[in-house]
Amino acid sequence: MKIKHYIFVCLSLLVLASCSEKDDAIVEYADWKNKNEQYFEAAYLAADWDFTLRKYSLKEEMATKHTDYVLVKEYESDVDAPAATPYLTDTVQVHYVGSLIPSPSYASGFQFDQSYLEPFDWDTAVPRKFAVNSLVTGFTTALLNMHRGDFWYVTVPYQLGYGTADNGSIPGYSTLRFLIRLEDFWTKTKGDRY
Repeated sequence: MKIKHYIFVCLSLLVLASCSEKDDAIVEYADWKNKNEQYFEAAYLAADWDFTLRKYSLKEEMATKHTDYVLVKEYESDVDAPAATPYLTDTVQVHYVGSLIPSPSYASGFQFDQSYLEPFDWDTAVPRKFAVNSLVTGFTTALLNMHRGDFWYVTVPYQLGYGTADNGSIPGYSTLRFLIRLEDFWTKTKGDRY
């Protein structure tokens, strides 16, 4: 009888722990789809963007919705950099920080990934290396338009990010916000590692 009671108590605690964890997650991202759609719509209509970029795989006449675009603020540009931009098949070396829109626990937005710790320090920051075509569509769209030395703030609608499905710590329907500095890019050759 004691073993059954012990198992019941353990299972009850496990269920309670699971429920409270799930309840916290629901509160953090309550009505997340709607909040992200409103956030991106307001951002798209704001006049403070330097420019918008059409999803790289769409022709101009096919881009008919706000969510076919990523929004860009240009913080820095190297005027002496060559005019070349990466190709879809290239490898890039970037510094970046990725975050979500603000939520109850994260006033500045949950930071889900970064290549450096803030504040940025040239002596300690090591850029990450990626294949351009291995990233979410919005990040790829930005990279295909950047020159070496460009430093941009990019806002990506969930349709050009991870979509409607959760991806690790990123809930579905998340607008993604990136600070991106393109350090270098080159064509992948056999034997290159990412």
